[in-house]
Amino acid sequence: MDAFPLLALTLPTVPPVPWWIWTVLLAACVVATATDLRSMRIPNWLTLPLLVAGITRGGLVGGLAGTGDAVAGAVFAGFVFIGAYIFAGGGAGDAKLMMALGSWLGLDPSVVLVITVTVSGFLLAMYLTVARGGLRDVPLMIFHGLLLNRVGFANLLSGKAGAASSRGLEEPTSGKRPKHWFPYAPAILAGTAAACWYCSIFVRKA
Repeated sequence: MDAFPLLALTLPTVPPVPWWIWTVLLAACVVATATDLRSMRIPNWLTLPLLVAGITRGGLVGGLAGTGDAVAGAVFAGFVFIGAYIFAGGGAGDAKLMMALGSWLGLDPSVVLVITVTVSGFLLAMYLTVARGGLRDVPLMIFHGLLLNRVGFANLLSGKAGAASSRGLEEPTSGKRPKHWFPYAPAILAGTAAACWYCSIFVRKA
């Protein structure tokens, strides 16, 4: 943080996260990216054991408070992506992966993670939209997202939460990719790397 004195005055700091935890999380994101790109799914055998291990570690290291922080990190990291699943057709695997990452990081670093992953996802979505159809498709992408949110909210009110999702709780098994398919695992990988950098620089002093 000493290398960025001006930024340190304005940006929030976070508790230290051991380097080996970042190594584990980045490795998990690499595996998730590979499976998402290959088969359009992030498997439960990756996300669920990682989630359980993160909460278990929190309890072993910090007792009841550590467990609470791990659960809070998982809930916060996954909340936005569960909302994306309900309202905008996001993937359930994305949400479960984010919950697993948050369980290892705890609440404060998970706030940073959600921000960096969201920014990475937006940039990747913009890049893919422009690459596939040019700048003229950007307004269409935004309109499509707003429409999915409206449909998802209506489904929630009518008791059909999750109907807006094109991927659902059951990950797709077909190898055929939808025309506007958007793999989010690469954005989670990039966002996790960015969060790792931030959390290694802006460390809260004891």
